[in-house]
Amino acid sequence: MEKEVILNQCEDEIETILTSLEQSGQLNEALAGYNTVEALIEAVDSSPGDPVYAQKQRILAYCLMRQANILRQQGHMKEAAVLSERELTAARASGDEIALARSLMSHGATFLAAGDTDKGITFIEEARSLFEKGTSYDHQQGLGWYWILKADLINANIVKGDPSDVITACERALNVLTPIKNWPGIARAYGARALAYENLENPEKAASDREAQSEYEKKKPTNQ
Repeated sequence: MEKEVILNQCEDEIETILTSLEQSGQLNEALAGYNTVEALIEAVDSSPGDPVYAQKQRILAYCLMRQANILRQQGHMKEAAVLSERELTAARASGDEIALARSLMSHGATFLAAGDTDKGITFIEEARSLFEKGTSYDHQQGLGWYWILKADLINANIVKGDPSDVITACERALNVLTPIKNWPGIARAYGARALAYENLENPEKAASDREAQSEYEKKKPTNQ
């Protein structure tokens, strides 16, 4: 029980660092915080078959994901790749479908950021197949963000597609995320679609989507 309590506290601390530091742009401070939490997670003694082993691996994967995300933003691609590999290994060991799907998305993002588009897309599509298997909040959230990423990649000319493909991807994201009230994702989808409308020289629809994006960015996230 004590081990479970420690791991739960570590997961709570990751969320606190995410909302108080990482999301406010204090990346170095957030990274230091995640490193500290990672050490605490690793210090929990467990092995395959132990009751807390899967829990430890799931939370470790989440902590490594957050670190890899920051390192990608900072351009430290080699360090991000190392953590991303460890993250995926931990997610697989956890046996948790959502943890694995999220890590596959993260791993794909690492390859994309490093310029290896083919590998990146392969991992992202594998994640999509897992998200599509369930109907839980986490499955739907993951699927919605898959479509947002797809739209962003087309907008950035990283993968093939045109503005109409972006609009389709954003509409799929909105269809999934609106019922579960995932405000940050909805805002991102409107922003990506606005860019597509701008590229199509449709200022009225672009302006409408920018306004919607702004409104949803002001909403507080709904935790499920």
